[in-house]
Amino acid sequence: MRLAEDLDRVLGGAVTIDDLELETLEAGHAIRVRATLRAATRVETIEAIGTDVLSVYGPFLQLAAESRLRDAFIRVVDAG
Repeated sequence: MRLAEDLDRVLGGAVTIDDLELETLEAGHAIRVRATLRAATRVETIEAIGTDVLSVYGPFLQLAAESRLRDAFIRVVDAG
């Protein structure tokens, strides 16, 4: 799945994908993309809902980038 490859690229090596789901909602009028991410001992779920895959693609990858940034911040703070 192309989304999984792009998600993996955005996350880098420090955050891994535990689960990735693509679900149709509301009788086919909306979709939900959800991923469970793991960074060391922290587990986080990100989710985006839209009318089609293209409408959730950008926001979903942005959430993934935010998760990676959050993880980097936590590692810096914990190291200090």
